[in-house]
Amino acid sequence: MLEVTKSRSLDTFTRLGGEKELKTVEEGKRFFASEAYELVPRYAKVHQAWVVMLARQGIMPPDRARKILGVLKDVDERTIEDILATYDRRFPKTILQFERYLTDRIGPIASDVNIGRTLPPPHYRMKMREAILPLIDAVLTFRDTLLKYAERHKHAVMPGYTHYMHAQPTTFGHYLLGLHEAVAHASDQIEAVYHSVNRCDLGCGALAGTSFAIDRELPARLLGFDGVLEHSNYCVAGTDQGVDLACAMTNLMLPLSRTSTEMYCWCTFEWNMLEVSAKISETSSMMPQKKNPCVFEEIRQVVGAAMGCYNDVCARSHNIIWGDTIEVMQLSEGTVPVVEKVLQAVNLYNKTIPEITPHEDVMLDHARKGFSTCSELAAVLVRERGIPYRIGHAIVGEVVRTLAGEKKTTVDVTPEIVDQAAEKILGEPLELDASLLRSALDPFEFVNAHRSAGGVAPVEVQRMIQQRRGELDRAVRRQQNRQKQLQDADRTLAAAVEEILAAE
Repeated sequence: MLEVTKSRSLDTFTRLGGEKELKTVEEGKRFFASEAYELVPRYAKVHQAWVVMLARQGIMPPDRARKILGVLKDVDERTIEDILATYDRRFPKTILQFERYLTDRIGPIASDVNIGRTLPPPHYRMKMREAILPLIDAVLTFRDTLLKYAERHKHAVMPGYTHYMHAQPTTFGHYLLGLHEAVAHASDQIEAVYHSVNRCDLGCGALAGTSFAIDRELPARLLGFDGVLEHSNYCVAGTDQGVDLACAMTNLMLPLSRTSTEMYCWCTFEWNMLEVSAKISETSSMMPQKKNPCVFEEIRQVVGAAMGCYNDVCARSHNIIWGDTIEVMQLSEGTVPVVEKVLQAVNLYNKTIPEITPHEDVMLDHARKGFSTCSELAAVLVRERGIPYRIGHAIVGEVVRTLAGEKKTTVDVTPEIVDQAAEKILGEPLELDASLLRSALDPFEFVNAHRSAGGVAPVEVQRMIQQRRGELDRAVRRQQNRQKQLQDADRTLAAAVEEILAAE
């Protein structure tokens, strides 16, 4: 094998001849320092996994592998400081500056980390999965909190709203459980995104693979991936990992934003159904009476970032070649900062839920006065008198119209008022028992009676909570397995490196 001395010049720019000079030395050093502490350790890990594979496949001589791995395993913050101290403006990319450093240490053989691969995959996917894992943790914790407080408030009767108008009675617990359902769905999506992202594209070449007899599965395992992203051009062309992540974050943030807006309204003086504790409220520099639940503003503003991320990913992925481009490579740079914002919003909402106090007396009073139980009165007419549904619907509508016109509420309904409406619509009175009427229009009775699957009855809410806890427990175990897989991979990679280093 041809021996290349350490002093021999190495032109990594090939056709460019080392003439690319976009930055001054100081500009280059600042740029390198801004990302090197994150990237260089990841590059070193990928290089180690790849060199281990090359050595085991007999593609790289053992002595060369030992020299390369010997310097790679010692990469730390001091390495980055050494690179900064010897910065060379001919190498504007961080990964090439790192290779330049390796070359200075052990000679041109350092460039063999590039055999059969393109740079820098799978760095982008590693960066994305590192961001997604904490988000999954936060979402799972938030789901647990929502279930806990859904159970605590399952008897807190309140009006439910459609089109911002009283619709049917519900409970604050049922409301929180509904939020949990949306978060759980987004949680499943984020898990699926992690699996999509956590496929290793290392060894795809530039798009066509390589003529070297590589083993793509080995470095994938050593780096903690679930498997290999097989098709070599799809590895560099695919954008679904970014689109999927942006979609999942949007699906997560939309219900957080909508419920934040709604609960914000319920904290106002006019509604007065909820109160957020002083621990997480804001005051005013001018108005001393203020106790602003601005936490909801902080949460819901992040939906803009999530939706913007979706537009960003789609726009940068549109009208480009189906192959390796800067737009595809930079997907992680566009999504990861948004993941961090979404993570902050989830953690903030998780902190907020325990600090919300429902004013149950006010909630109940609103439910009693707002005609929200009238659908049950229509149901009683169908069950007790055999009246066709639409006729019963019309009778109750006439009752509400009469009461509203007299500035009265549901508590003012009497058998006589119902009979007057029935005679007008049906031509004869219904003669409902007063106790039956009171039961039909009582919010507590309404809630307890609505036991159909997914309904607001506390017993049904409790059943759903128990089932969701089982689902959450399984999701937590899956997350633990993901984290263990990465930890095990780190140990296996370290052992593989030591095995090669020890085999002198």
